[in-house]
Amino acid sequence: MKQLFLFFICGLLMQTGCANGQSGKKTQQSSTPQTIHREEPQPAGYDIRVSVPKMPNKPLILANYLEGKVYAVDTAHLDASGNGAFRNPDKKLARGMYLLLFSPSNYFDIIIGNDQHFSLRTDTAQVMENLRIEGSPENQAFLEFQKFMVKQNRKTREISQALEKEADKTNPDVRKKYTDQFEQADKEVRAYIADLCRQYPGSATATFANFTLSPDIPDFSKEVPEGTKDRDLEIRKRGYFYNKAHYWDYTNFRDSMLIRTPIFKNKLDDYFKNMILMHPDTVYKESVNLIERARGCKAMFRYLVSYCFNYSLESKIMGMDAAFVYLSKRYYLSGQADWIDKENLEKIEREVILTQYNLIGMKAQELKLPTMEGDWVSLYETDAPFTLLMFWESDCGHCKKQVPQVKKDLLDKFKPYGFKVFAVHTQNDKEKWEKFVADHDLFDFINCWDPHNQTNFRVYYHIESTPMFYLLDKDKKIIGKKLDIEQMADMMKRKFEEMGVTIP
Repeated sequence: MKQLFLFFICGLLMQTGCANGQSGKKTQQSSTPQTIHREEPQPAGYDIRVSVPKMPNKPLILANYLEGKVYAVDTAHLDASGNGAFRNPDKKLARGMYLLLFSPSNYFDIIIGNDQHFSLRTDTAQVMENLRIEGSPENQAFLEFQKFMVKQNRKTREISQALEKEADKTNPDVRKKYTDQFEQADKEVRAYIADLCRQYPGSATATFANFTLSPDIPDFSKEVPEGTKDRDLEIRKRGYFYNKAHYWDYTNFRDSMLIRTPIFKNKLDDYFKNMILMHPDTVYKESVNLIERARGCKAMFRYLVSYCFNYSLESKIMGMDAAFVYLSKRYYLSGQADWIDKENLEKIEREVILTQYNLIGMKAQELKLPTMEGDWVSLYETDAPFTLLMFWESDCGHCKKQVPQVKKDLLDKFKPYGFKVFAVHTQNDKEKWEKFVADHDLFDFINCWDPHNQTNFRVYYHIESTPMFYLLDKDKKIIGKKLDIEQMADMMKRKFEEMGVTIP
């Protein structure tokens, strides 16, 4: 199922995106301008003239960033003097960071904003020092920004190296001296970017430069009194919650140029992996908060919907399929994702139907089924602290191996404490079913079947392959799914111990 949705991201390569610089939520610290930058009308298409005298008769590739990868957009064939152009009179390039590649290991970045008619001249060695730009003040500003950041990074490395050489690093006065130097370097960066944003409001350069900033976390050690219980932990907690609350302060969600940078996806990945609780309700809430900030910028809106959707779909964390269901219903099945074609929309709808009834925390659907002997059994009437609901078939290769393991590693171990196995045979060959049960001594299972699919169990329990396991509590709520036998054994051991039952 996961591979079916890769096109959502890849399709963004065709989007030209949003060309204004209107910011999203305004924050006290953010230096992103809060008005739309109105530029003079620009010529149609793009015309980027390039001169690289040391590359006569060579190809030069223009590429953009997306999803941590680089995609070729255009190729210029330089003449005998090293001159050429990337040119399309009818279509503009999508805003973002682009690369000019001399070779896979030799390239430099430029910014593509609203002005896409300019010229570049450089060398294949010491590119930034030799780069000359005409007709694009924004790219000149981007070049100066890159040079400034190289200088600042060098400065902070020198401060770090000097601190490491100090004989008494733990001395408060020594620490303060270097802390002050780090803070001063940070202030210089923030002041530079704030000035750049004032000079080029709404530009792709301003959007990117501002995005590189991180929240300026206050020194909470000044707020938490000495002697406070677990003081260091309290200081870290306050720093974490402040960082989370201000994580996106410098992000303009209404400028899709960020999609085409090498760092936007990395920041999204970091936020989901390290800043939010890995619970489906939290992932859904945080996803919606991000997506709704992009209203008004269709390309960014589409990207964030697709990113959050894929994140929940591909998660290895049990129960995260609930976030997939919620996001699918809100954006895809509601018609808001108008970029998706009918075939793939139907695939999503089918997956939602098969998933929505068996989410972690939901009460399992009742099953009243006949046994081999013709008696009837009920899942809800199965009295047990924990029940393994197992769907299997006698001809299934995986079942032939795992079903006997369920008896040996689960039922035999936990049966003394009330654990039961409600085993539903999914095929209608009774003779094979009875033989398998007899051959493997599975008579302690609650063996039942539904040869005519009267309970619609394949839909309620998403049975597309076997064996399929659901672990239920005493109230028949689903507490485990898509676990292997060893994981279920570990989970039940923990659950029984939480009840005060010691499992040897």
